[in-house]
Amino acid sequence: MNRTRGESDSLGPGTEVRLTRPTELRDLLARHGIKLRHSLGQHFLVDENILSRIVEAALETRPERVVEVGAGVGTLTCALAPHVRKLWAVEFDERLIPILRHQVAPFPHVEVVHADFLRLSLADFGQGLLVVGNLPYQITSGVLLKLIRERDNVAWGVFLVQREVAEKLVAPPGPKASRLGVHLRAYYDLALLRKVPRTVFFPPPEVDSALIRLSRLPAPRISAPPDVFERVLATLFAGRRKTIRRALAALLSLPEVDGILSELGLDPQRRGETLTVEELDQLACALSSRNARRP
Repeated sequence: MNRTRGESDSLGPGTEVRLTRPTELRDLLARHGIKLRHSLGQHFLVDENILSRIVEAALETRPERVVEVGAGVGTLTCALAPHVRKLWAVEFDERLIPILRHQVAPFPHVEVVHADFLRLSLADFGQGLLVVGNLPYQITSGVLLKLIRERDNVAWGVFLVQREVAEKLVAPPGPKASRLGVHLRAYYDLALLRKVPRTVFFPPPEVDSALIRLSRLPAPRISAPPDVFERVLATLFAGRRKTIRRALAALLSLPEVDGILSELGLDPQRRGETLTVEELDQLACALSSRNARRP
């Protein structure tokens, strides 16, 4: 991980760029010989209205310490910087680091971190963090899982994600529910704040996006050990076409499965995606208790 303060690199004359103007952003990247990489999911926000909505959603959490995922050229970074006490701008693409440093130079409390966000320890940034970002679609699941794993440090998350992913994350129990959405709801409240068209990005992606916010719960919705809850989730969602009776047979004998389902009053013919967080927690607690009694 390479951290640098917000010092200014010399970018030559005419470098006061309005990053939300596609032509100016394109020219800036061209001056640096940068061609955006599809493999990194590089689609930069170029809409003032959506940028303002993201900032508003972030500031409603009253953040002091912010970590931005994929800061890019600093569009969101510079919009948030005047409102927070400390901001770490994390960017993986080393080609963008000089531009990012230049853009954040007026903000001494902004620290540029050249690193892979997924490999960082959020404990290094403290507690009560707000994590924000326009997430590349291919790392969305990894980022959200990281918030679950390191939830002791992360109080909020505000992200632009693929619209279909957002809708699955907030979907109630049923065919549209996602394993990740259920997992997140064990520890966070989730809200889909607004849908965002693909036209507000440069270059435009192939799909629309949505703005979501996560707020850590005062206490988890589950009482089962987190690893057992996660194992139950993985088992049930891996066999989405299976009944919960058949899916749980991967973990226990059928007589044991039948005993637990009867004890909990759960219909063995239901599918895992129809279960609430509370019902999944009951299953995980029962599984944990049964394992604890085994020699």
